Amino acid sequence: MADKKMLMPAEIAEYTIEAGVKKATTPNKKVLASAFLAGAYIAFGALGSVGAAYNLLANPDTYGLGKMVAGLMFPAGLMFVLIAGADLFTGNILITLAALKKRVTWGQAFKNWALVWIGNLLGGALVAYLVSLSGVFDWSNGLYGGVIVKTSMGKLGFTWVAAIASGILCNWIVCATVWMTYGAKDVTGKVLTGFFGIFLFVCTGFEHCVANMAYLFAGLFSKANPAYLEAAHKTAADAAAINIPNIFMNNLIPVTIGNILGGAIFVAGIYYFLFVNKKENSIAEKKTA
Repeated sequence: MADKKMLMPAEIAEYTIEAGVKKATTPNKKVLASAFLAGAYIAFGALGSVGAAYNLLANPDTYGLGKMVAGLMFPAGLMFVLIAGADLFTGNILITLAALKKRVTWGQAFKNWALVWIGNLLGGALVAYLVSLSGVFDWSNGLYGGVIVKTSMGKLGFTWVAAIASGILCNWIVCATVWMTYGAKDVTGKVLTGFFGIFLFVCTGFEHCVANMAYLFAGLFSKANPAYLEAAHKTAADAAAINIPNIFMNNLIPVTIGNILGGAIFVAGIYYFLFVNKKENSIAEKKTA
């Protein structure tokens, strides 16, 4: 019999557990280095997606089309993470499966998430800073930079309830996407399964904490440019809202909470129940015997 071209869901569950064990037991320095790369890769995807679509995003009449164009570009970031290799906070929430299986402790899972979150932040912020220095935000008389500033301000306007809900929905999609890429056995399969899920997430506009690290810090580093403020139709007083306390309290913290809940409950938790939980599986087997 020829080798299967993909893993079945129960096999993906076992693969995810083993991947979770490996991630949760990797030395801290390597976790941080790997997470730094993932933060940078997602920042490239996030800022590149705006670069591809800023003219459309700036116009309310073409905003939906702009999100679609941005969605075509953003998946490149996840492809770097999955194929080149790096640790992304939102995907690492799938370590929940290994913790539920008791292959790792919850303390190991939480430590990994904390280290990866910090590493992602460092990588994303550095890329945002370098891009802000590169001059590309000056495109179209500063319209690219204006969209970055306006996007950052918009992300700071959520209530905690809205940010958490959006974070849940986002990582429900992202973790399901990562789950599917685990099932693919070749690069083509990983690209295709990764592309469509991330394309969907970008088009919906749900909140992803690591992508937001790039958007918000790019806005922070660019908010003082008069051309960008003019293009965004904002004043310096308006842009003053883009500051470190607001970045964390009004977006990154509640979105991170939502991302954890979305991935841990609606992907890892449910798939654990379906394919790993021995008690429930044995009951189902007896009923079909």
